[in-house]
Amino acid sequence: MKSAPAGHTLVVYRPSARADEALQRLCMNAHERGDRVTVLALAAEERTTSGCCDTRSVLWNQVCRDFAHEHLARAARLVAPHSDVEFDVLAAQLGRAVDTLAAEASARGVDGIVLADPRASGLTRLERRRLRRSSPVPVSV
Repeated sequence: MKSAPAGHTLVVYRPSARADEALQRLCMNAHERGDRVTVLALAAEERTTSGCCDTRSVLWNQVCRDFAHEHLARAARLVAPHSDVEFDVLAAQLGRAVDTLAAEASARGVDGIVLADPRASGLTRLERRRLRRSSPVPVSV
């Protein structure tokens, strides 16, 4: 008898008490079911134009990626017993986070997206609504 394929959930995480609790609960449940979890931290990036000597956008983008890495380090400490959890930074140009997240979900073949704490996710209310409408997979908030 074939076993059912494991599910794969994409979690958008940014630190908050609510996000921490949701992430721990989700990872524990996924571990019990044998499902996969990928935790993403969004890094909002400004467009950089080639040939420009202004380094503000480049520096800003690096700061945003550094914060995202710190968020993932916190998430990793929270779910340390569940070593089967993946962590990654998802860089998205300002105003393109929804499209970038939807494309990432498709590329990774996930079954669903979970916003660990919708208000702290880095997405605005309108972006969250748009994500629910345009995502190729169900979105839980």
